[in-house]
Amino acid sequence: MLLDPITIQIISNIIVLIGVIVAVVTLIYNVRTAKKTQTAVFLFESRKDKDYVESLHILKKAHQSGKSFRSYVFPIPGTAITDQELDERRKFQYILNFYERVAVSIRQGIYNEEMIKRTSYTTVIETWDIAEPLIRAIREKINSEITYQEFEWLATRWKKKKLKKN
Repeated sequence: MLLDPITIQIISNIIVLIGVIVAVVTLIYNVRTAKKTQTAVFLFESRKDKDYVESLHILKKAHQSGKSFRSYVFPIPGTAITDQELDERRKFQYILNFYERVAVSIRQGIYNEEMIKRTSYTTVIETWDIAEPLIRAIREKINSEITYQEFEWLATRWKKKKLKKN
């Protein structure tokens, strides 16, 4: 059975189209897999990050003490900031910057949001709720509404779309 040139061209084009579709599907699958792999590595590594664990602990401890976070940003005039307070401020900055980077990475599609949400939902929301007065004071001090805006975006987004129970 001989095929005419037009039929051969159509078949050839269909084969090329199928090849392109397979390549696109494979690429999409590989990107999703890479994103999940990167997210899994991040989640594993962050749990071993001593600075992260310590900073989160210090933030919660300061919150439970009842001391105003504003006092870290606006100390009482005439009083010096103690070495302990300076260390606590560094820890606060570390944990806030950590979640700012997480939020940016999620927003830019680097990390898989659902994986992070399923593992860190409560911690992110709780950390935002505790740190919000501190963040507001920092924004006031430096006169910038965009400081830690990505962390705020993430917490607000997750509060609107709560983690669903399995």
